[in-house]
Amino acid sequence: MLYYTGDEKGFDRMGKWRQAMKSRDFMCAAWVGLCFALTSAVYLSWLHRLVTLAGSAGADWLSMVAGYLMQAAGMGLVSLWLHRRPDADLRRGFTLAAALFAAVCAPALLADTLLGVIAFGLLMNLLCGLIAGFYLLGIGLSADAGHRGRVFGGGYALATVAVGLLSLAGGDLLHSAWALLIYIPLALLLIWLTGRRGLLQRPEEATAAEPAREAPLGLALLAVVLLSAVKDLGFVFPSADIAAGLIPELSRLPYALGLAAAGFINDKNRQQGMLCTMAALIIPFIMLGLTSEPVPATICWGLDYLFYGFFSVFRVALFLDIASRTRRLELAPLGLLAGRVGDACGTAVSLLLGGSKLWLIGVTAALFFPTAYLCLRLYRRLYEPQAAVQQRSEQEVFEAFCLHNDLSSREKEVLRMVIDNRSNGEIAEALFITQSTVKYHVRNVLGKVGCKNRSELQRKFTLALYPHLENAQPEKE
Repeated sequence: MLYYTGDEKGFDRMGKWRQAMKSRDFMCAAWVGLCFALTSAVYLSWLHRLVTLAGSAGADWLSMVAGYLMQAAGMGLVSLWLHRRPDADLRRGFTLAAALFAAVCAPALLADTLLGVIAFGLLMNLLCGLIAGFYLLGIGLSADAGHRGRVFGGGYALATVAVGLLSLAGGDLLHSAWALLIYIPLALLLIWLTGRRGLLQRPEEATAAEPAREAPLGLALLAVVLLSAVKDLGFVFPSADIAAGLIPELSRLPYALGLAAAGFINDKNRQQGMLCTMAALIIPFIMLGLTSEPVPATICWGLDYLFYGFFSVFRVALFLDIASRTRRLELAPLGLLAGRVGDACGTAVSLLLGGSKLWLIGVTAALFFPTAYLCLRLYRRLYEPQAAVQQRSEQEVFEAFCLHNDLSSREKEVLRMVIDNRSNGEIAEALFITQSTVKYHVRNVLGKVGCKNRSELQRKFTLALYPHLENAQPEKE
C-alpha cells in the first residue's frame, strides 16, 4: 500500500482553491467577466471600423462621447425599469438585451456606409449599457457584501486579459467580420449561463438584518461625474494611434492590474480605496506633461488605464454600497452610469481644447480641488458614522447575543452567516464543511436561541440590535 508523505498543507490549499472556484462570488465574477469581454471587444472592433470610415477625429467624438452617453442611457433604462417594476424578471430582461446585442453587433461591424456604422454602433452602445446595468444588478444580488469590489474588478481584469490575449493570438481577427463568429456564440453562452446559474435570481427570503437607511445620492452622483471628468481631461486616447498601428486591446492590459489591485483595496477598506482614487487624480497632470514628450502612445495609454482601474472599481463599489444601504437595488447601476457621463464630458472638453495645453491644465486644476472636497465630504457622510459607531455597536450586540445564548465558536460563525442570509451551501463553502454539518449547527443555534426557523432567528437578532423596532407592526403580505 502506498502512503502520501508530501505536504498536507498543499492539499489543504488546493481544496480551498477548489472551494473558492465553486463559490458564488467566483461564478459571479466569471459571469461579469464574460459580459465585459463581449461588450468591450465589440466596442473596440466598432472603433476600428469608425477610424477607417470616419477618420480619427470623428471616431473620437462618436465612440468616446456619443458612445459613452448611449451606454449611460442604457444603464439608466435598466435602473428606471427596475424602479417602475420592482418585481420585474431580471433574467428575462438580460436575455432580451443580450439577444438584441448579438443581432445588432453584426450590422454595426459590417455596414458599408458611415451612416449605417454610426446608427447601428450607437444602438450597440445602448445595449452595452443595458448589459452593464444587468450585471451590476447581478453583483448586488449574488456577491458577498465584503467581496463586491473584487468580484467587479476581478471580472473586468479577467475579461481585459482574455481580450488582449485573443488579439495577440488572432492578429487582426477582432478587427474583421470573422470576429462575429466569436461574439454571437459568446452572447448565446451568456444567455444560457444566466439561466443555468441563476445569477439574476432574487433571494427567496430577504434579510432582516438591517433596516433601510438614507444615503447622499446627489452628492455621490456629482462626485463620480467630476472624478471621471477630471480623469479624462488629462489624457484622451486619440484614434489616430490606431491608424498608426497601435493595438488598443494590448494597451489595455495594465487596466487588468489596476482593476485587481483596486478591487482588493476597496474591499479591505473603503477609505483606502477612496484615498487611492483621489491620489490617482494626479495622473491627468502627468499625462498633460507627457503630451509634448516623445513617449510612445502605448505607454501613455497603459499608464492611464493602470490608474483608471481605481476610478472604475470605486465608483461601482460606492453605488453598490448605496443600493445595499437604502435597500434600493435599482441604484446599483448608477455608479457606472455617472462615470460614463463624466467620461463623455471630460473627453468632449479635451477634444475641444486639445490644441491648447495651457487651457487643459487650467480646467483640470480648477476641477481638481472641488472634486477632492466632494469625495472627502461623501466619505464622511456615507462611511464614517457606520465605521466609527454602528459597526462597533453591531459587534458588541452580536457578542452579547452569542454569550447570552451560550453559542460555541463554530455556532457563532454559522449564526453570523445566517444573519447575512447565506444559504447552507454558501456557509459550507465559506467554512469548508459539509452541508449536513451546517444543518447540524443551524439546528443547534435555533434550539439554543429558541427559534423555529431562520426568519425568526433573524428577527430576534434584529430586535436585539434595534430594540425600538419591537413595537413596530409587521408588514402585511
